[in-house]
Formats: sequence, structure tokens, C-alpha cells
Amino acid sequence: MKRSVLILAAFLLSALLLLSGCAKSYNGAQDYYAPREAEYNRSDSVDGIPASTYAPSPSDASANDPLINRKIIRNASLGIETLDFDSFVKAINDKVAELGGYVQSNVVRNRSSYYDYRNGGTKKYLRSAEIVYRIPADRLDEFLAAADGLGNIISRNETVSDVTESYVDVEARLRSLRTEYDTLLGLLSRAENLEEIIMLQDRLTNVRYEIESYEARLRSYDSQIAFSTVSIDLSEVERETAVAEETFGEETARRFRESLEDVGEGFRDFAAWFLGNLPRILVFLFFVVCIPLVIVLIIVGSVKRKRRKKKALAEAKAAEAKAVEENK
Repeated sequence: MKRSVLILAAFLLSALLLLSGCAKSYNGAQDYYAPREAEYNRSDSVDGIPASTYAPSPSDASANDPLINRKIIRNASLGIETLDFDSFVKAINDKVAELGGYVQSNVVRNRSSYYDYRNGGTKKYLRSAEIVYRIPADRLDEFLAAADGLGNIISRNETVSDVTESYVDVEARLRSLRTEYDTLLGLLSRAENLEEIIMLQDRLTNVRYEIESYEARLRSYDSQIAFSTVSIDLSEVERETAVAEETFGEETARRFRESLEDVGEGFRDFAAWFLGNLPRILVFLFFVVCIPLVIVLIIVGSVKRKRRKKKALAEAKAAEAKAVEENK
């Protein structure tokens, strides 16, 4: 009888703690929303329309920051072009270090090669990279402004996720589980038989697992809230893409200039290819053109000589026959 009462008490306690956690979660979420609701429920009006529709009261704590007291995760992704890959990467890494951030991942790959004729005709490789940075959330805007000044941004995407309700819910559940864990420890210290001890230890193990799971979730939230993730898709180019709106004249002039550059680079590429492969070309011409041509000339000369010899022999026989007829 005593064992049954103890077991029933343990389960009733667990149910009460769970309900308490849910209630606290709901109340916590209300606490976060309350300032905003109060702001928009004021009776002040302009022409019958609440004044808060236009702007919050300057005395309100949330007037200057609508996200105050919220759990906000901000992330961004950028597509950037650069003419000098190494200089850009160094400058952006220095800026990240200055802001207190760090590099989470960095993947660099070669895309194509070209000859840099402006620097002695050396062969260079156009590179691309996928770099992921973690930046303190309160300095994200400063980082984005710095990146805009270091390279040519061709795409930009920012996301804001409000995890306030989930965060409050996890905190409430965690408090309930910790209270339950302490209670179960007290019951375990008073347990008198092996069956009760095994049952309580099994429940303690499950509760401890849930506690660790929720703690890990909170740590993940805290990390994402404190540090924004910025993904950069970096491309090294010979000419940057125009991102500002151009007039007809500007676009025509740019396209004409780029066409001239393409034609000039095409001629330079052909000249570099031809001079670089001249020995191969000469060997090819010698074996594929010269030798067959010599063989053909020899054959044609031989045929012509045979024809001349045959013609001369025929003429000699004709002259000999004519002389015989005249002597008769």
C-alpha cells in the first residue's frame, strides 16, 4: 500500500509540474507581448485614428527599438565579386577579427585560367569561395556596410527570426524538469524497496535526458542570437558586374568598351597560343604537309620522266621506220 501511494504521488507531482511549466510558458510569452499590446491600445488618437498607428510614444521603452526584449536571430547571405581575390579575403578577415567574429568555414576553388597580359603575360586562375562568418549580432550592420565597401555586392539577403515564444517555452519546461528532478531525488532517498528504487532511477534518467536536451537547445538559441551567420559567395572576376541602373548611353558605352576588350584579349590569346605552340605547328607541317608533298612531287616527276622516255622512244622508232622507207 505504501509503495502504491509513493508511485501515485510521484506521477501526480510530475503532472502538476508539467501543467505549471505550460502555464509559466504562456505567462512568460504574455510578458513579452504586454508592452507592445499596451502601446497599441492607448486611447490617444488623431482624427479618430490611434496615435500609435503612426508612431509609438517616445516615452515607451520600445519606441526606438521594436525588437527590444525579443529573442531575435539575424542572418545574412551575400554574393560578392572582386578583382583581387587575396586582397579582399585579407581585408574581410581583418574586419571580422576587429568586430569580434570568426570564420566558421571556408571553401576555395579554381574556376578557370587566363593570361594576365598587364602583368607580363603570367597565367592566373579565377577563383571562387564559399565563406561562412559568425559576427556579433549587434555589429552585423557594421560588417555588412564594410563588405559593401570592399567588393561589388551583386546579391544580398537578410533574414530575421523571432524565437521568443519557443525560448520562453523551453525555459519554463526546463525549470519544471529541474524541480521534478530534485523532487524525485528526495523520493529516491526515502524509497525502501528495490522496485521503487528502480522505478525512480528510471524516471530520473529520463528527466535528466530531457533537461540536457533542453539545455542544449537553449545554448543553440543563445549562440544564434548572440552571433549572426553571414554566408558569402565570393567570385573573382576580370570585370565587375554593373549593379547600378545605367542610362542607354552608359550601357552602350560599357558594352562597346567590353567588346573592344574582348576582341583585344582574343587576339592576344591567339598570338600567345600560336607562338607558344610554334614548334608543334612546324613539326606538324613537316610531317603532315612537307613529307607527303615531297613524295607526291617525286612520283609526279617519275611519271613525267617515264612519259618523256616513252615518247622519245616512240619518236626514234618512227624516225627509223621513215629512214628505212626512204632507202627503198
